[in-house]
Amino acid sequence: MNAYLFTAGLTQSQVRPTAGRSGQMVETLQTWDGCASAIIYGGDPEQAQKRFEAWCRQTPEGQNPVETEIKKIVAAQLVDQLLTETGGNPLDWLRISQQVNDTLQTTPVDDFEQGYWVDINQAVPPGKTSFDVESLRRDLPEDIRSGLNWSPDKKFFFLVSVLSPRPSAAIPADEWESDTPNRDDADDENENKENPDLDGFVATLPEMRDKEAAALVEARNSVVAAWLWRNYAADTRLAPNEIQITPCCSFIPVE
Repeated sequence: MNAYLFTAGLTQSQVRPTAGRSGQMVETLQTWDGCASAIIYGGDPEQAQKRFEAWCRQTPEGQNPVETEIKKIVAAQLVDQLLTETGGNPLDWLRISQQVNDTLQTTPVDDFEQGYWVDINQAVPPGKTSFDVESLRRDLPEDIRSGLNWSPDKKFFFLVSVLSPRPSAAIPADEWESDTPNRDDADDENENKENPDLDGFVATLPEMRDKEAAALVEARNSVVAAWLWRNYAADTRLAPNEIQITPCCSFIPVE
């Protein structure tokens, strides 16, 4: 069963009561930007995206519902294995989604011991060849090593996003040849693609970068999770790519 990681850049608005100049509450339209992620399993990419868009727009019933406009969507297919310290396991998405969702509800996210604060691409760069978890641990600087969970009896689920290469720097205008064809058309297309009306901070979040793939990993900390991905991807075209590691997001079936 296929599964896809989607992230959307959103503009949301809602009429909310706010304090006026006289101290009385008045209703005003408030607008904010943000992003939302979910794993959709089952169906084909088109069906999965439609389900994701519907999920993004759902809102509790009320007098002043939130209006959601989707400005940009980035997507990646998840690899069909759960990466663990003992090897890759086949993924039954219905079962694993229930297991992960149960874990998310009962285990608070601990940024410290799980290691979301670690610069993963520096700690575990492409080509990291530690023989095992213990040698990986010894290779880390003390200030990183001492802050992480290393108990083999305590593991967490991590989501690894494999980021697309960053776009090349734009060519300065004076370096373009005067007869470059369709330059204005190309600029307009790029501007639409980048959705300039999405808040600049949200638009530059790592979550909003284009992705090549994603993977679900069970490991004792983010460094081990990154190392497991590097091992899995070592002989593939994805070996040199930057990665991002985040807590798992919601799992949603297509139907």
